[in-house]
Amino acid sequence: MKYYSKIALITILIGLVSATSFAQEPIGVIAKSKGTTFHKKFNADDYSPNAIMGTQLKNNDWIKTGDDGFIAIFFLDDKSQIKVKSNSEMAILAAVERGKISKTISLDYGTVKASVTKQKGEFRIATPTSVASVKGTEWWVTSDENGDIFIVIDGIVEVENLISGTVQNVGADETATSNPDGSVEVEETEEEDVPDDPETEGEEEDSGSTIHELRIRMVNEETNTEKYIIIEYAE
Repeated sequence: MKYYSKIALITILIGLVSATSFAQEPIGVIAKSKGTTFHKKFNADDYSPNAIMGTQLKNNDWIKTGDDGFIAIFFLDDKSQIKVKSNSEMAILAAVERGKISKTISLDYGTVKASVTKQKGEFRIATPTSVASVKGTEWWVTSDENGDIFIVIDGIVEVENLISGTVQNVGADETATSNPDGSVEVEETEEEDVPDDPETEGEEEDSGSTIHELRIRMVNEETNTEKYIIIEYAE
């Protein structure tokens, strides 16, 4: 059964990387990085240590975190963001579909929090077991060999199990468990099951945070014009 789920996921990923002209354009930027982190560029064979704050991310870039690692990413088109907790690995994929930018986080394993603004294109998180799609919401995803857990904080997430094709809509304060046997279970979220946000841990002790400004230069080669996207981020 697991073999067929991987085939379904590969099919999704092939469709997303088909827009080669878009592959070289920046999709997002690393807004914060701490602990043990890694970054692999789309055209590299191996990871480089240290995912550096301010690094632009492109289609098919990979990031990975170690035992104490954390990475926050902002997407340039709509300023949606994801927070990647320790012991996680994922690829960032994007495609132009009918003039709209659709993004997929291909999560091999680990824990991610996504805060997605309302947008025209799709935003997905894909794992070997499931695909979750949203238009605008906030939720957690944890994935490992035992399946996936989706904890929705706000909005609605559509969860599809790739083995069985079962689809469930998961609302605010609900948790969906998508299992390798093809089943999807939805229940009310228990507060103690919500992962700790790495950026809110120890807030009372670290109230004097520093605001960083990231200036991202964007060039339109067709019109030979440029603009800057400014992101402010606390550290």
